[in-house]
Amino acid sequence: MEIKSVEKGQDYVGFLFIKSQMTKTATNGSRYFNMVLNDANFDEIDAKKWDVKPEDEAIFINGKLVKIKGKVQEFNNRLQLIVNKMRLVNENDEVSIDDYIETVPVDTDEMIGYVNDAIDDFTNKDIKDITQRIFNDHVGFLSYFPAAKKHHHAIKGGLLYHTYSMLRIGKSLAGIYTFINKDLLYAGIILHDIGKINEMVSDENGSVSDYTPEGKLLGHITQEIVDLEIVGKELGTDPECLMLLKHMILSHHYQPEYGSPKKPMFPEAELLHHIDMIDARMYTMDQALGRIEPGTFTEPNWSLDGISLYRRSFE
Repeated sequence: MEIKSVEKGQDYVGFLFIKSQMTKTATNGSRYFNMVLNDANFDEIDAKKWDVKPEDEAIFINGKLVKIKGKVQEFNNRLQLIVNKMRLVNENDEVSIDDYIETVPVDTDEMIGYVNDAIDDFTNKDIKDITQRIFNDHVGFLSYFPAAKKHHHAIKGGLLYHTYSMLRIGKSLAGIYTFINKDLLYAGIILHDIGKINEMVSDENGSVSDYTPEGKLLGHITQEIVDLEIVGKELGTDPECLMLLKHMILSHHYQPEYGSPKKPMFPEAELLHHIDMIDARMYTMDQALGRIEPGTFTEPNWSLDGISLYRRSFE
């Protein structure tokens, strides 16, 4: 049964992928699951399962494919699934978890090669060496790591795909704004989110179960600044190059409330922020519009400042 076809009051039986799961405590002291589930079309629905047992919490975690029996209800003008029964899939079910895991549309090796080719073309040795070193240190995780727990590029391989897409945008803009330093811009793009690998706990399906203690206490920006400092000292990176790279990481969220204590203070840092926003917002729009019919509006999207998107009816 497809999620997009369910209606309020309908019974539901089918296979769904646990994209996220959080265990919470109700007012009566009982434990319940608050989940986001997706079907093989990657359509999602919020779900709850009441009165969960301690052993359930160890079984039904992010990244698991389950068979569910439940009922569709409405809460805050949104459909949600109340789960009555749930079990893990088994060999007799004849379903593949791979069909329920959303992955990026570009081959991993192709994207890694694209990034490495860009680094190979750097003319500044200090920027080249530190970018290559940090990228190589993390490349083993990039085949599956998402760019976020929720919101943009929260899919298997999303972090690498986000970087790859941003690098393509950056190369286009570098041909227009010829006064910028390409090495600095491309290095900032490659490194700006790589600290997320140490910020989140992800399985090989790209499902994030939680944030690491460092992720919760420090965040990926702070961790990346520390990484730059350590690697920069090991390599003897030029102090000015290192300082500018740190500033790009520090300022790429632009606003203090989003984690950046400094705003961009040179052109490459300014471009990095806007390229990041372009790719994140375009990806989010593409995903949201793909779930509705032409000539209709999406629900308000809080990743896009709460706006409802319109899908045009012509190609």
